[in-house]
Amino acid sequence: MKTPTMQILLVDDDRHIRSLGQELLEKLGYAVETAADGEEVLEMLHQGRPLDLVILDYHLPGMSGLEEMRNLKRIQPKAEVLVASGFFSNREKEQLMAGGARGFLDKPFRLGELKSRIEELLEERSGARP
Repeated sequence: MKTPTMQILLVDDDRHIRSLGQELLEKLGYAVETAADGEEVLEMLHQGRPLDLVILDYHLPGMSGLEEMRNLKRIQPKAEVLVASGFFSNREKEQLMAGGARGFLDKPFRLGELKSRIEELLEERSGARP
């Protein structure tokens, strides 16, 4: 029996990162959509698209990564969130974890790192199911 394809939303204001990230994730077998900013994410969420994972750039125009993650978790509480940035302070990490982030990706991230983080989340989710 084939498992359903994981639905991933990649959020980054850099179109090159969105394009490359989407290509890499699709090569790994995931269904991927992209968004450039918080408004675009909210539009997608209000359309009712179910998401398994959101890879969220912490530094987005118009809205902080923490605000964006809180919006995501309010609308789709079951979606996992990995937050990506070139730098996180300990305080930011604590706030993000308290807000529901499942982990962090240091930018620039590599395919192997991204793949292993996603696999870790999948293992945790399947282990939590009855």
